[in-house]
Amino acid sequence: MSERLKAVFKSEPTGVTRLVSYIMAGDPSVEASLRRLKGLADHGVDVLELGVPFSDPMADGVVIQAAAERALNAQMTVKKTLELVREFRRTHDTPLLLMSYLNPLLRYGWDQLAEDAADAGVDGFILPDLPWREGQGLRMRTKKRVGNKLDFIPMIAQTSREQDIQAVSQVTEGFAYVISRNGITGGEVELPASVNKFIESLGNSLQIPRCVGFGIQKPEQVRALAKVCDGVVVGSALVKAFAKLDQKGLEGQDLIEQEKEVFSWLASLKN
Repeated sequence: MSERLKAVFKSEPTGVTRLVSYIMAGDPSVEASLRRLKGLADHGVDVLELGVPFSDPMADGVVIQAAAERALNAQMTVKKTLELVREFRRTHDTPLLLMSYLNPLLRYGWDQLAEDAADAGVDGFILPDLPWREGQGLRMRTKKRVGNKLDFIPMIAQTSREQDIQAVSQVTEGFAYVISRNGITGGEVELPASVNKFIESLGNSLQIPRCVGFGIQKPEQVRALAKVCDGVVVGSALVKAFAKLDQKGLEGQDLIEQEKEVFSWLASLKN
């Protein structure tokens, strides 16, 4: 297991729970992505998710779809994403996971990707279109190339089959990404009342921490979930906040000051 990721869950959270946050690599530029990764880390985000842009993100709502389109239009690639991580690692140790669909990673070449990602300082992968049981071969292949440097984060939903949850129950590294509701990322839909009970039930079978995502954007949601999980994931709400900021056309110090307000808002969710 990644030592950086392990350290996050071994220590007590600052605030009501741990915070995992997501941005899209290259949205709207490499420079902005790097500055925002550093800002998020500096403002207490515990784990970073860096999205790899893809033209058909089937699990994502309109906010992240638009972010992927902007990044692709800016010529963002897997190689440039890894270079971004490498630059981030020059100054920061916050755990960072690549969240990506399989297509662009396989096109890069998986064995080379595993080596390059580990060397750049990536801590693991979240792969929405690779079911956990079907991904066993890829995980074994990765371990042969880079040992335990890269974690694979399983995703679990209330619609997951019992055999899938049973397979994840054997995992001892990383954390489980628990999807709070059915459907795609983002949106204003309230979390279903059944989600807390579902998360609690997973605690009886899983050996790894549980972080909950999809639709998290309010302090009251975070406080409620903190009672039953080990962390929350904020993705679409953060991407949307930065997109609104970018639409203002600000530059220089004005832009940096506005970004700080976004960082502060995000940090306030767990305080």
